[in-house]
Amino acid sequence: MKTQSFALLLVALLVNVAKAEGAPPDAPARGVTAGPAAIPRAEVRGAKVHARDILGASAPDVELGPTPPIGASRIVERDEIERAFAAAGVTPPKKIPAAVRVSRRSRRLTAAEVTDAIRSALAGARLPRGASLANVRASAVEVPAELQRVTVDFPVLPRRAGKATAQATVTFLDEDGAALHKALTPIELVLPPEAAFAEIPRGAPITLVIRRGLVEVSVAGVAAVDSDVGATLPITIKPSGRVLRGRAIDKDHAVALEGS
Repeated sequence: MKTQSFALLLVALLVNVAKAEGAPPDAPARGVTAGPAAIPRAEVRGAKVHARDILGASAPDVELGPTPPIGASRIVERDEIERAFAAAGVTPPKKIPAAVRVSRRSRRLTAAEVTDAIRSALAGARLPRGASLANVRASAVEVPAELQRVTVDFPVLPRRAGKATAQATVTFLDEDGAALHKALTPIELVLPPEAAFAEIPRGAPITLVIRRGLVEVSVAGVAAVDSDVGATLPITIKPSGRVLRGRAIDKDHAVALEGS
């Protein structure tokens, strides 16, 4: 009896092994799918994608469209590359990948690095209303890798003495002076006593520079309102009495606005 039971058990085991060997491979777990092969990536400097960024330095310099913003990516497919070569009248290379995921190369500036860049930009510059720099409250920022320098633009400051915080516009530039990124940055200033008064009082004489193409004409006028350097103000032209708007570039000169 024991011999018969053992034989039946052995047969059952052999059947199970045979089923296991002939079974199809396990299906993936629910919610998990086998993805396609990974798409190769390319990091690009500059605002435009070029064939050399994807195909190597020996490839012709054919433009393939805009670079995506920082943090985003764009897939450039083979047919798009071939169309760009055809439009440029250039023979495409024989080996072109099916697709490439393109992103913009960037660098992360710490708050301290942004502060140093702002201080360097303001070093030796005359601040609005004779203010002196007290503190820069910069934040870390991600910018394109081709960053070279920054510029700082202040809003119109209040007419008062003492401490003031200005929301300055910091523009990050490349080597050609093209804007890469802009950020508002709080900058603490100390305004001198004379800042409580208008830099250009009403009735003060001011020369208005009018530019039309290659022609430049300077006419005498007076400030129609209290104003400050860097601000826009109405200027009464002598002796006609006509009023034009201009931006004060210093206490004695203003540049006429287009259409005024």
